[in-house]
Amino acid sequence: MKKSKKIVISVISTVAVGIFAIGVYRFIKSPAYLKESVPKAVSIQSFNKMPEPIQAPETTKPVINTPVLRDVPKAKPKVVPKELNLAMTFYSQAPFVDWSEPWQNACEEASILLVANTYFNHNWTKEEFRDEILALVKWENKTFGDYKSTNAQQITKMLDEVYNLKSIIHTSPTFADVQKIIDNGHLIIMTFDGRKLGNPFFTNGGPDYHSLVIKGYKEGEKVITEDVGTQHGENYVYAWKTIENANHDYATPISNGAKMMIEVLPPSQK
Repeated sequence: MKKSKKIVISVISTVAVGIFAIGVYRFIKSPAYLKESVPKAVSIQSFNKMPEPIQAPETTKPVINTPVLRDVPKAKPKVVPKELNLAMTFYSQAPFVDWSEPWQNACEEASILLVANTYFNHNWTKEEFRDEILALVKWENKTFGDYKSTNAQQITKMLDEVYNLKSIIHTSPTFADVQKIIDNGHLIIMTFDGRKLGNPFFTNGGPDYHSLVIKGYKEGEKVITEDVGTQHGENYVYAWKTIENANHDYATPISNGAKMMIEVLPPSQK
């Protein structure tokens, strides 16, 4: 074989190895690779159906209830499924990828709107979702004097007064608490020190204060979220340890914020 041919083959081999190495590196380091599979989503409406009304018997005679003595078996404690994922339509806090204000600080608004859109079957378009964020920001400016960094109490106030949704604040939440709430068909809003979430899609390490929706969980103590802080936040999976460590209500500094989560009740359970 001529020397020139050997050089060409050597160069081609080196380039091929380099391309393969770059491909492997990108596969391992790519943020998309970090996204996990999730169980098939189930409709939230199947959990929150209103009970059928009980009709009175059509009779003019008095109804006498005769007690029957029998052994009543003790109710077994409800066992939550190993994994569960509630269906939602996802939009980020910057639905048209414009991260200027107010979108840069609209995570609380977007989280609230994702829940309202799901509970009420609004089926908002991306344009309608954008307009709802702007309307909520306007309401906050009028009510709170600002729309940035709303705390848990303010979030519950928005849920109640703007969208007529009641909520419960849970302090020092556990993974078992998340499982029970999701198993009831209820959605969760949580707030964080965004830098501690470690989401590779965040810029500059993540926001100082952040919120998202928890909509499901997986085995291995993992939660399924709709993380409105990134265009890639649909069905984003976090380890519960990460969620627990990053969880803080708004405070200055954020590390002083209490650990809590907001269980949002569906309209049928006011």
